[in-house]
Amino acid sequence: MRTCAVADPRVAELCREFDIKIVGAHLYPQPGETRAVGTIRRIIDRHGVEHARLVLCILAEGRGNQALIDETSLWAISDLLRACPDLVEGKTTALLEMFDELPLGPIMAMVNELRGVVHQRHALAGMIYLYARRLRSAPMGAFKQPGQGKMRKASISEDEKRAGRQAA
Repeated sequence: MRTCAVADPRVAELCREFDIKIVGAHLYPQPGETRAVGTIRRIIDRHGVEHARLVLCILAEGRGNQALIDETSLWAISDLLRACPDLVEGKTTALLEMFDELPLGPIMAMVNELRGVVHQRHALAGMIYLYARRLRSAPMGAFKQPGQGKMRKASISEDEKRAGRQAA
């Protein structure tokens, strides 16, 4: 089967590096295939080739997790890596092992049930985050604490919100 021509050589090279077959936009990709070349290019443009390489490595090397390499999974993994540097820093082997244990394909199927209501990228990133923290048995203190502005908003009572609306 022939692969499609890709305008950006960086995308083609990364896909070749991980034996990811690029298929046409009209085809539904199977595991190990992608049609999301535009997404890979945008990740490279925004976060660099090395970041995109790690994202593709996670999706391509996951043993039997049956994850699709699509726009949703690419962005969700990218977001997670950026949001949780503690998962990556000096522990690439542990990160890959964690994703080997993660049933990413079935998680993606569950996320698909939320289509049309919740952004797929964000739902998938959240589910992976929860699973990753559970796999690592992270105590609650290991989770990121919200910023000061978010805490202030959270501490406003419902009565204060109503009073503010009535005054306006």
